[in-house]
Amino acid sequence: MKIHSRALFILAIFLLGVQIVVAQSKAEDNRKAHDLVYSNPDKISFWIRDVITKMADGHSLKIEGETVYSDSVLPEFYKNRDYRPAWGNYQTLMDAVDALHDAWQDGLLPNDYHADAIRKLVEMIRDRPAGQEIDYAWVAGFDILMTDAVLLYAYHLMAGKVDPESLDPHWNYSFRGFKEDAPNKLEQAIANGTVADALHNLRPDMKLYRQLMDLLEEYQPLALNGGWKKIADAQVLKPGEDDKRVPLIRERLQKTGELTDTGKMESTVYDDVLMNDVKAFQQKNALTADGVIGKTTFQALNESVEDRISKLRVNLERLRWVVSDLTDRYIIVNIPAFKAYYIEDRAIRFTTNVQVGRTYTKTPVFKSRLNYIEFNPTWTVPYSILKSSVIPHIKSDPTYLERNNFELIDQSGNLVPINSIDRSQVRVGNFPYTVRQKPGKGNSLGEVKFIFPNKYAIFLHDTPSKSLFEKQDRAFSHGCIRTQNPLDLAAILLEGSEWNRQKIDSVIETRKTQRVFPEKEIDVLLLYLTAGYYEGNGVGFFNDIYSRDAKVLAELNAAQKAVKRK
Repeated sequence: MKIHSRALFILAIFLLGVQIVVAQSKAEDNRKAHDLVYSNPDKISFWIRDVITKMADGHSLKIEGETVYSDSVLPEFYKNRDYRPAWGNYQTLMDAVDALHDAWQDGLLPNDYHADAIRKLVEMIRDRPAGQEIDYAWVAGFDILMTDAVLLYAYHLMAGKVDPESLDPHWNYSFRGFKEDAPNKLEQAIANGTVADALHNLRPDMKLYRQLMDLLEEYQPLALNGGWKKIADAQVLKPGEDDKRVPLIRERLQKTGELTDTGKMESTVYDDVLMNDVKAFQQKNALTADGVIGKTTFQALNESVEDRISKLRVNLERLRWVVSDLTDRYIIVNIPAFKAYYIEDRAIRFTTNVQVGRTYTKTPVFKSRLNYIEFNPTWTVPYSILKSSVIPHIKSDPTYLERNNFELIDQSGNLVPINSIDRSQVRVGNFPYTVRQKPGKGNSLGEVKFIFPNKYAIFLHDTPSKSLFEKQDRAFSHGCIRTQNPLDLAAILLEGSEWNRQKIDSVIETRKTQRVFPEKEIDVLLLYLTAGYYEGNGVGFFNDIYSRDAKVLAELNAAQKAVKRK
């Protein structure tokens, strides 16, 4: 019996060795077939020059039925290399082909980069009958199509597939398309045999991007296996209750990693352990983490794995639009998450709840750099609020201005006694004053504001409306970002200077306005991410409060468009 087992083992090793040898032999045959069709680069170069010259003259190009999109870059790339073919090295070619097929890892569609067509063309090279005359015009077309695919993928990694300005005419981030040295960069990568690495290095240099990629990779097999079952949501489920839906909830949480106890999968009791798991799920989905499974929690549980994958793809795209050249320290405000994060050396150091703009006074998306922090700020009432709220209150309530710590300033910049104005004559269009709120706890900006240049007059600030931070949906503001723990944020941003928390508190007590300019460069990014950071450096999913995801997804899935130069 032992001899028989040993013989089987030896046979298995032998067969494995045979398979390896056969595979190596096949790979060598494939390489030789490739090298043969590329054996006369001068003839290939002749046809490449012919095609590229026509393209440079404005002719559109299709190769094997595939549209060539990077016509703004291809002529320069081939001209720089005197029209020599780019893909004469077999290993470099196959590494690049594999990279194109892996574009789904970035939430992109491999066939946007001719992936299937190129695979078929590679197979045609491999299966070419011995002795058949080489069609060098065809090889030139293959070479150009491959270069177009790599340039297009590079462009999408650098700038995104979707043009954000087509979705939002007020888009504020700078365009991240091809730079002048893009053709030279590809030339170097091909020469060094590092095309795949060069492509991957174009991804946004941000931990969150990698986290979204990893989660997308986890969700793909879940989708292939049918995702998760829908759970009936007609009745609220509370901790301690016995309910036939509990096993489905356990199964659902197991799928996405929140379930901590897999030993009670069939139990119908909603116990304390499961309650804590549900709270973790609620926290990751910007829901009130109370363990009660109501309408909004059931909605999140029942969101399909396909919808989750779509969210991940949409938000990978959004990061490609905006993340470049960041400082080592930066603040991110994620509008749908109602959160602000301070990130240093790629790690979240501080998180706080925020309130953002209502659906009709949306907080805009842009990048800036922190200019200064102002303690005990005054608040100059914007005209829109003056018109809609303050003037009507002045007319109806003689104590309104004094009670709210307002002061009036005339057009010469002089203070005007509040009781000197004729309230009966006050109306919109006949009110020649600026209304300013003095520093203090009741000030609409609270005790501190954070200023960064932008055309919308948007900034982070404290607020006296603290109770609103307990709400699940915190879209309450006129556009600015109200911050729950702003003094803690200020202390962290000013670390290393004389402005410790003790000094900050002492300045607040004076009620005198004081500006502090941080010594460090700190970027500020206002982002709209429906999949992004949550507490604990993990990834959470958030409601699409401004209804923007569907348009981005439609464009991600739409037909390709030509690339743009910077």
